[in-house]
Amino acid sequence: MPVAPPSSSEKANARAAEVAAGSSVVLLGNLVNRALRFVTSWALANFLPSAAIYGVYEAARTLVTILASFAPLGTDKGVVYFGARQRAAGDQSGFRRTVLLTLLVASVGGPAVASLGAVAAWALELDAVFLLMMPAVAVWSVLLGAVGVLRALKDMRAQSIAYLVVLPLGMLGAALLPMAGFGVNEVALGFVAANVVALLIALPLTARRLRRLPEDTGSQPVSAKSLLAYSVPESFSSMMFRVNQWADTLMVWLIAGTADVGLYRAAVTLAMIGEVPAVAVNTIFQPVIAEMVQADDPEQLRRVVRIVTRWMVMMAAPIYLGIYVGIEVLLQAWKPEYASSADALAILLWGQAAYVLAVPVTALIPMSGRARLNLVNAGGAATLNVLLNALLIPNWGIEGAATATGITLAAWSAWRMVQVKVLLDVQAFSARSLGLTAAFVVLGLGARWSTADASLMVQAGACAGSVLVFCVLAFAFGRTPGDAVVLDRVTARLKKKLGV
Repeated sequence: MPVAPPSSSEKANARAAEVAAGSSVVLLGNLVNRALRFVTSWALANFLPSAAIYGVYEAARTLVTILASFAPLGTDKGVVYFGARQRAAGDQSGFRRTVLLTLLVASVGGPAVASLGAVAAWALELDAVFLLMMPAVAVWSVLLGAVGVLRALKDMRAQSIAYLVVLPLGMLGAALLPMAGFGVNEVALGFVAANVVALLIALPLTARRLRRLPEDTGSQPVSAKSLLAYSVPESFSSMMFRVNQWADTLMVWLIAGTADVGLYRAAVTLAMIGEVPAVAVNTIFQPVIAEMVQADDPEQLRRVVRIVTRWMVMMAAPIYLGIYVGIEVLLQAWKPEYASSADALAILLWGQAAYVLAVPVTALIPMSGRARLNLVNAGGAATLNVLLNALLIPNWGIEGAATATGITLAAWSAWRMVQVKVLLDVQAFSARSLGLTAAFVVLGLGARWSTADASLMVQAGACAGSVLVFCVLAFAFGRTPGDAVVLDRVTARLKKKLGV
């Protein structure tokens, strides 16, 4: 008896299960990653002598992060884009060539960018911390290339081990050096060492995974020209993304000084906790999108994006609610001087939330082959961010930086959602997603405003209560009949990936 082909809904659920299964592995890695990074920032802020010294370290790390995102010339994204298509077509030999090109470009670009950064830091007479941290750019570039290969292979466990666990563990070890009497210079050297260790873990994992690929014939490899034609615009996009992510820190450093950088980074550290589900979903979603675009199935693409967006709301909203309503409670873990960052954190959270909820849609632009549009979007957002920071920081300080970044993140997300609707006819928010988003906004504003002058105990209770109410609403109204099928598949895939 012939078996009926799967319906569009069943295909979409299968794709969503693939995203969820991979995302679940990365989500676990990101939970560990964010926890380690949070403890790292907390340790540096509390164990270094002052917020000003902590600010010097964060300013240097910001510059290194921006340079490292550019160093592989976008090949860490290109290998995901081309690799997904090559593997979908069974072209394993072509994929191997793409991998070699990626690692070669990253290995050349990293030292070149690091050298230019070191020369600039020396010429501008920046603090020694900047020079000491600059070699990390060379190492990080190759690490990004290797992680890109693992993502193209959908090996979420391996990339989570190297990039989301080993690297932040090394950074945490460096952050604890002040407890033993070491200073910020030694912490900077520890940061470089952490990247070296992560790379030494990532390269063998990548090589082992590549050896498992089956042999094939009839290879049609991607040329270096084609790879770079896609990847170079993506490198600028990645750098612009980092500029968007870190422009506020750089502008606070340039305009207000390192003491305010330390205060501001405390707020940013807490605000970025909510990005955990977005990073997890985006990591596995990118190659899935590339394959669906290659298959030319727009209806399935629309269905998957709506499912994943709804899940994103249900995962991210409780995190942001907990932080937003419990800001003063959370800041009790920091030195008293960091309490003044509460207002900046409250502002940042709304911009971050808008950005995170739009991630399943905005990932469609680069993974549908529109690298140049992605670059234009990132450049426009970076320009807006810098201009707003320059306008608002002189009068409002770190609250001005938070306002500038929040506006930029929300606007950047909104205009990309419009582009995706026009270009791909994809609209991510279903009635359930919109209802849950509205509940998130009402619960957050209501709980915080009603407990603004209350005791820490009352604020902690409001924090827990608002999160609980949202979770009940999500369980009652956010689920669909297809979720049970998807969750069964996720459980099976997770057990297989984790070897259970």
